[in-house]
Formats: sequence, structure tokens, C-alpha cells
Amino acid sequence: MEKVNIILVGFGRVGRAFFDLIKEKYDYCRKNYDLYLELRGILREKGSILLTSTRKVLSPAYFATEDLDSLADWVSAISLDDLLEEFDKGVVVDCTPTNISTGEPSYSIMKKALEKGWHVVTASKGALVLKSAELRELARSKNLMIKASGATAAALPTLDLGLYALAGAEILAIEGILNGTCNYILTRMAEGLTYKKALEEAQHKGIAEPNPSYDVEGWDTAVKMVLIANQLLGTDIKLSEVTVRGIKGINKEVVEKAQRLGKTLKLFGKCYRENYELPWKVEVGLALLDHNHPLSQVNGSNKGIIFYTDTMGWIAVMGGKSNPRGAAAALLKDIINIYRKNQ
Repeated sequence: MEKVNIILVGFGRVGRAFFDLIKEKYDYCRKNYDLYLELRGILREKGSILLTSTRKVLSPAYFATEDLDSLADWVSAISLDDLLEEFDKGVVVDCTPTNISTGEPSYSIMKKALEKGWHVVTASKGALVLKSAELRELARSKNLMIKASGATAAALPTLDLGLYALAGAEILAIEGILNGTCNYILTRMAEGLTYKKALEEAQHKGIAEPNPSYDVEGWDTAVKMVLIANQLLGTDIKLSEVTVRGIKGINKEVVEKAQRLGKTLKLFGKCYRENYELPWKVEVGLALLDHNHPLSQVNGSNKGIIFYTDTMGWIAVMGGKSNPRGAAAALLKDIINIYRKNQ
């Protein structure tokens, strides 16, 4: 039996989904992995927390309430530093918003957690894009782990596939459809909608954000490709080095022309190098896929990734929930894999 202290930072859609999932899966993880995943505190944007202290251990049933804001244990005077000091190590789960300009607040959260001896599991992308080498070196020096499945296409197992299933094989190139919003829009446009109508529909269904710029301009795909490449290939590719073209305002005639050519139009991320002497490149843009391409049938809000290798041929995986619950499931998976016996 192993008790794992968990501190959740960020309580938006993904943070709340993780909160719900860890309640739901508490007994399952205890029975199947011999792990007691103990949520000790939640830090919200405004600085308030729900504290479960060493002097007052709260059972999972305590968290069954739907009205979290009514709980008397929310206070505003306790910081992340206080929680890190209160408990004897564990995992900080970072669900704060992604900021690809500064990496904050994720960078400060991750650095502080690692310095205090805590593992980090994150759904936030900014810090790992901007400060990946620094943070991973800090983690190595402390014999800790940073896991970021939730930041690299939610439930789609991009990093796990590359790190574990392809062990011993050399990755020659990576291609991915990694943004559910863009893929949904292009799928619906292929079915006859205009860009504007497809986007409005995606927003109505909660697939697209009210401000979809980060997705439709291609930056979300670019960030994910950089994270995947740097983690799996040992590169230090900067976001500023990536060629990024999105789908914002794409003309319906472009989609129709692709159909006449017998192709499928997708927003595609690619990581490749032209030969062994040249550095790796990451590019994001529209791609015309033949119908026999493994990812050509990834439709709707689904995502997919394909690895080309020297010994295993190509390996592709697609699907996985793209919603907050899918991201929460990826966070839970990462926590389990940190502590899994005989992995």
C-alpha cells in the first residue's frame, strides 16, 4: 500500500474534471494498483484552497458534494508553499491555463514543486515549451518525474507510445492531427458547412473555446508537436523555430478542391529531418492526405498520431476523448505510472 499526496493547482474545466475523476477512481486505484490517491488541497486562481491537513484527513466521501464553494474549509491565507511543507512529498497536478508567452503561472508552480521534492503532472503547456530543458534538468537532479500526457493531446497516448511501445526503435518522423477544434471544423466543412457555421457549431457543442484563436491559428498543434519532439527525440526545439499556419477563415472552395482531388484536408503537425546531418524541424499547416494515409479517417473532434520508425515500420494511434474528462484521465494515468510497481 502506498499513500500518494496530491495537490491540485487550477480549478477550471480540466481541474474540476480531475477532481471528479479522482473521487470516482479512488477505490479502483486502491484495488488495482495498491495506491491511495489522497487529494490534500486545491488551489484556485484567486488563491483560495480547500485544505486537507495532516491533522484532519478527509475521506473521499467528504468530496462528494457538488457545491464545492460552500465547503467551510476554503480559506485564502494558505499558499502552495504551505501545502508543500505540510505534507511529505507527492504529486503536484498543474491544471493552470497555458501561457505560451511567459509560461506562467505553470513555470513557478513546477519549479517550486520540484525544488520541494514533489513530482509534477501537468496539463499546462507553456512552461514546458519555454523552459523544458531547465525544468527537466531540475527534475533529474532531484530524482523526480515530470509527466505531461495531459498537455499532449489529452487521452491520446502520444508520449506513452513513443516512450514505451517504441523502445529500441529509432523514430524517423512524427505526424499528428492534434487539435480537436480544427479537425471538427474541417470535417464539417467537408460535409458542406462554411468555416463560420462549422466554428459556431463547434462552440455551441463546447468543442471550441469562445475565443478559438489559439486553436484555429495552429498554435495548439505547434505547442503539442514541440512538447512531443523534445520529450521523445531529446531535442530543444523552440516554438519560435516552428513554421505555423492554421485554418482561420479557410475558404470553403479550398475544401471542395481537396475533395475533387480525392484528398482529405487536415491541419497537420510534422516533425522530421531531411537527413541525419540536419536538425529536426517542426511544421504545422494544412495537408492534403491520400485516403490510404493512416490518419485520413480521423474525423470530428478526434485526434491521431503516427510514428515512422527504423525497425517497427509505422505505428499509429487515434481517438481518445478530447474533452476535460479525457485530459483528467491522462493526468490520472501519469500519476499511476509514476508509482506503478514493476513498470
